[in-house]
Amino acid sequence: MIDELRRRAEQRVREQAAEKAELGRAISPEELRLVLHDLRVHQIELEMQNEELRRTQADLEASRARYFDLYDLAPVGYFTINEDGLILEANFTAATLLGVARGALIKQPLTRFIVPEDQDRYYLHRKRLFATGARQFLDLQLRRENGTQFWARFEATAAPDADGATQVCRAVVSDVSERKRLEEERLRFEQELREMQKAESLARMAGAIAHHFNNQLGVIMGNLELSLGEPPVDAGPLTDALQATRRAAEVSGLLLTYLGQSSGNHAPLDLSESCRKSLPMLLAAMPEGVALEPHLPAPGPVVNANAVQLQLMLTNLITNAWEAGGGRQTPIHLTVKTVSAAEIPTSHRFAVGWRPRDQDYACLEVIDAGHGIEERELERIFEPFFTTRFTGRGLGLPVVLGILHAHSGGLVVKSKRGRGSGSAFRAYLPVSAEKAARLTDIAAQGAEREEPWTGTVLLVEDEETLRRTTRTMLARLGFTVLETKDGIEAVEMFRLHKDTIRFVLCDVTMPYMDGWGTLAALRTLAPGIRVILTSGYDEAHVMADDYDERPQAFLGKPFQLNALRDAIRRALAKPEN
Repeated sequence: MIDELRRRAEQRVREQAAEKAELGRAISPEELRLVLHDLRVHQIELEMQNEELRRTQADLEASRARYFDLYDLAPVGYFTINEDGLILEANFTAATLLGVARGALIKQPLTRFIVPEDQDRYYLHRKRLFATGARQFLDLQLRRENGTQFWARFEATAAPDADGATQVCRAVVSDVSERKRLEEERLRFEQELREMQKAESLARMAGAIAHHFNNQLGVIMGNLELSLGEPPVDAGPLTDALQATRRAAEVSGLLLTYLGQSSGNHAPLDLSESCRKSLPMLLAAMPEGVALEPHLPAPGPVVNANAVQLQLMLTNLITNAWEAGGGRQTPIHLTVKTVSAAEIPTSHRFAVGWRPRDQDYACLEVIDAGHGIEERELERIFEPFFTTRFTGRGLGLPVVLGILHAHSGGLVVKSKRGRGSGSAFRAYLPVSAEKAARLTDIAAQGAEREEPWTGTVLLVEDEETLRRTTRTMLARLGFTVLETKDGIEAVEMFRLHKDTIRFVLCDVTMPYMDGWGTLAALRTLAPGIRVILTSGYDEAHVMADDYDERPQAFLGKPFQLNALRDAIRRALAKPEN
């Protein structure tokens, strides 16, 4: 720079010298000094300008770097889109979100990356933006170049383009897939909570109804049987009434099964063998032309279950399958297999809130070729008495779910509405490590007759009509009956007559002092007293709690003379506690 200035100064001096020579005089020292001064000032000005240029250049480069960081490397995608929907500009983040090079986005329609079902929503979003100029928000699904999809949040504003003649859309796009997943999970949990609260409320109501219903059925059934005599006489109306009462008792029992309060005694069973033994009965009940195709491995997975309830579950699933066919000759596939907990689907899993443990499960699968189930009906098919068929009574599938609940299992349904689409019901039961017990046919019990019974019985029952009926039944069997309406009265009565009372027949659900409290109080007075507990609830449900004192027998309501006789037989036969 200095050399250049010197060269220019010398050139200027020569030029001025030439001018002076033309004028006939030489350059004076003063003039030469002024020239040098001007040149020095000019040199400093140039240096200052050069420094300013360097600072400006540095600021420009810093600004470009900030722009790159703020725009191209922003944590969200930026798009500039014209009124025709073409991408005019995009940052690197936007290109990364869509899985393409940034240059490949320019002049491309954004709709190329929007899933078909959201195209109309995006069109209305853009139309509203340009029409109103107001800021717009939209959640939609985008498809990357590799075909994967993700949820994106659009925040768009309208602005004039560079020449001000038209408008462009400036959009901020962010990946909200995780937020959507958490939101859906929250909604699912809230729905599950509502369903669980609904099921709990329904269970309390149905349980209370079943309990009180069984008490009243006990009165009707007992009096009808007493009226028929022993042995029963052939009295048509009374016999029909007794049979109808028994059927009503079955419905009440099914309600308790739906609630998971009727699990019965469990034993390790081979699931394939249990299904195989039920095949003749299932085939006999199926309509002509419906083919049952079993796929039962031998040996099959072992489950800890109640054989009678397994048979009831299988019967209900098969019945549901052939009813789904609407009388058509369609095959039904019955399959037993073992799966891991990870293989159990999460969608359409029942009961709501059921989570398989980290272990193997036995899967009982029934597949039909019926008309399938509407999506909106899938959540209702397990409600008691809900049915879409004229032939159904609406308890088959709820009972299946109740049995699985009592066995720590669950159910998964896969179905699609349409002729021949069919449904698949997969019941899952925890696999047991125990060896399967041998299945035996249920035989009649108590063929032998005892000597006529005598002695005193203490009857404890809060329902007056049922207490009166039970007293008559006990008297029919030969006993003298002392009766009380609650546990407190029973303890006082027992204190007065404990030396003559052979056993106590006591209700479980009573005011003031329940059956368990009464049992404990009686055992403090006479440790060896034999007690039969009776309830409208299932035995397994009643006996589930861990009480120190246990009864010699349990008698479920409603009961007939034979059931009462059998309970007394068991109570008197067992050794004293």
